[in-house]
Amino acid sequence: MTTQGAWGVLEQDWTRFDRWHRLLDELCNHRGHIDNAVLASQLCRRQGRNGREDFNAADKSLRNWRLGRHIPLRRNFMLMSELLGVEDDPELARHWNRLYAAARGSPMPGNEPAAADATAPSSSARLAPRGFLWAGAAALAALLAATGFRWLLVDPHGNLPMIGYDARVEMRVGESRLIHGDRGKCDGTMLPDWNNTSPRVPESRLGSFSDGGLARKMSNYCNAVVPVRAVKFTAREAGTEEMRLLDDFIKIVVRENSGTKIE
Repeated sequence: MTTQGAWGVLEQDWTRFDRWHRLLDELCNHRGHIDNAVLASQLCRRQGRNGREDFNAADKSLRNWRLGRHIPLRRNFMLMSELLGVEDDPELARHWNRLYAAARGSPMPGNEPAAADATAPSSSARLAPRGFLWAGAAALAALLAATGFRWLLVDPHGNLPMIGYDARVEMRVGESRLIHGDRGKCDGTMLPDWNNTSPRVPESRLGSFSDGGLARKMSNYCNAVVPVRAVKFTAREAGTEEMRLLDDFIKIVVRENSGTKIE
């Protein structure tokens, strides 16, 4: 029977969700967070952060969590539990914790099996480790077949410069630096050329953006180091500027550098 919950809305059968990110997404919608703006602001406040880059990072994390691309660390998981009022519904809290533990691949405190279950495993439980070994071997074989054994070879992009996205970039007048990169697919294919990347590169009053050639960077989406089309910035005037570069927020701070001239 459905009942009136503490949030003033009819409670749901949350156990119908079999993945933590699906439960998270539905719970966010259920609490009125159709988009992530308010929730991202609340998360920033609970983390003790109040910068524009902090908000953008929280908003991006929430999108990734709700889509199942990433699982939050334990601290952020606990904050999300509080912000969404999970503990107000004991049945929801149990299922929420259970799915998160499954997604992280580790048991949650208080969710350990009962003593009777631990001391008297069924025959299917005793056979589980062997089954996991066979399943793991099959998955590895499928991965190797799909990638053409590429991951067993030397990284073909290992000689490319490594770059990292930073929401705040500090430079001197006259300095040039690779500050971002545009990836293709996670397997390293479909790498964009500058004509594909440049439409998502803004104009800057402090300097100029240009093609930085090929480079490598760590992709959170791919969870791997991938080749990218690098974006180079050359600082020409001192000042501070905020913008979106390749769909990510970035703040560029350029400081004076006496005696530097730009040709």
